This record gives sequence, structure tokens and C-alpha cells, in this order.
Amino acid sequence: MPERRRRRTLATLRAAASYAAGEALAAFRRNGLMSAAAVTIIMVTLLPVGAAAALAANLRLMATVLERQVQVVAYLRDDLDSAGRDRVLAEVRSLPAVRGVTFVSRDEALIRLQGTLGNRVVLRDVIAANPLPDTLEIALRDPREARPLAAAVRGLAGVEDVTFGAQVLDRLLAITALLRLGGVGAALLLGAVALIIIMNTIRLTILGRRQEIEIMQLVGAGNWYVRSPFMLEGVLQGTVATALAALLLAPGYLLLLDRLHLLLPFLPVVAAPDLLPTLVAVMAASGVVVGLGGSYLALRRFLSP
Repeated sequence: MPERRRRRTLATLRAAASYAAGEALAAFRRNGLMSAAAVTIIMVTLLPVGAAAALAANLRLMATVLERQVQVVAYLRDDLDSAGRDRVLAEVRSLPAVRGVTFVSRDEALIRLQGTLGNRVVLRDVIAANPLPDTLEIALRDPREARPLAAAVRGLAGVEDVTFGAQVLDRLLAITALLRLGGVGAALLLGAVALIIIMNTIRLTILGRRQEIEIMQLVGAGNWYVRSPFMLEGVLQGTVATALAALLLAPGYLLLLDRLHLLLPFLPVVAAPDLLPTLVAVMAASGVVVGLGGSYLALRRFLSP
């Protein structure tokens, strides 16, 4: 008996789902003008949201790249032999905040300086001996650890001095925090505006069909029986709008990447394969949720919860 009841319940649910899906598709086709208007508005609203999300992802990448360039430079003592240099190098690498260490000899440092000056000055003609010290260029796991790491390295035997550009670091961290906050803020603000516009659009389409709802109520249909086709229709509108928005956004982003690579080849940008699949998935989920939620909220005017 319980098995028969379970089968009957499943059959009822399947029939209700089939009815709701069929009615949603039929209503989407039957109310072509209103459906097209809703899809267009949702698509146009989703485009700036997707663009803001892409901008936020690129701002986060830019902030990460800038922070990875932060280094602590340790100047070694002139009387330190090779064994002492190896010891200091091992001690620095063992520190938890260190991501990597590069040893730069005084000769290599002089070559770098000569490359910076160019042919205007030949250092070998000006100085008799190389005055530059051996250095350790230390990359950090987190740029906010620069101060404590510099203090720890300064206390090691064989280290003459340590520098990390304190003022520049403070400004850089402030800029990267602003980049991250600005990207997220823009996406959230446009997302909230889009949510309000889309829900009001779906509400208007349902208000234009209030007679259908009233007739269904008069013949004894339950609230969820009335609600489900409209909610699925909202999901369908959101899905179609998201697909159209993605078809416009993806080529636009690819074109923008090509232009940026030509004009600003040094600028770090998120590659299309790393961004677009996630972005389209998020937009699709947003379109479905907004379509579902907008239909539900619009129907509350006619149906009790």
C-alpha cells in the first residue's frame, strides 16, 4: 500500500511538472511581445553586470600582480665568505613569510646598474672597484608581512642592512585594496540595480495577464498550481536573456583583450578561458534565480503565500 501511494504521488508530481513546463512554454510563445520585452530588458540589464564582474576579476588580478612585485632586499656584509652567504640564504628561506629568495652578486648588481644607466655613463671608467654589496632579493607570500620580515632578516648575522620601501609599500597596499573594493562594489551596485529592474519587468508581464490568474483561481486551482507555470516562464525568460547576454559579452571581451594586448601589452588581464566560463555560469545562475524570484514576488499580489 505505501508503495502504491508513493507511485501515485510521483505520478502526480510528474504530471504537475509536465503541465507547468508545457504551460510555461506555451505562454512564452503565446505572449511573444511581452516575453520579448522582458527578455530584452533582462539581457540589457545583465550586460553591465557581466561587464562589472569581468572588470572586478581584472582588478583583482592587477592587485595581485602589483603585490607580488613587493620585495625585501637584504644587503650582505662585505667580509662575508661563501659559506656565510649560504648560511644566510638558508636562514632566510626558512622564514615562513618568504615565497622565494634570489641571490644577486655585486658583479651582477653592477651589470644591472649599467643597464639602467645605458651608454651615457660607463661605470668601469668612473670607479676603480665595485662598491655594490651582495644582496638577497626576497619575495613575500603576503606583502603585508614586509615589515616583520624585514625586522627578522635584519637581525641575522651577516646582514648589513634591509630595505623594502615602506612608504611605497603603504601606498601600494592602499591602491590594491581600493582596486579590489572598487571592483566588487561596482559589481554589487550594478547587480542590485539589475535585480530591481528585472523583477519589476517580470512583475509587469504578469500584471498584464492577471485575468488568466483570476480565471484559474475561479475554477479551483491551488496557489502553487497557478504559480508554477508563471515561475517557470520567468526562469525561461532569464535563461534566454542570459544566453543572449553571453553571446554579446564573450566576443566583446575577446575583442577588448586583443586591443589591450596591442595598446598596453604590459597590462595584466585575465585570459578569456579563465574568466568567461565562470562568468557565463554565474550570469546563468543569476538569470534563473532572478526570473524565479521575480515571478514569485509578482504573483504574491494575487496569491496568498
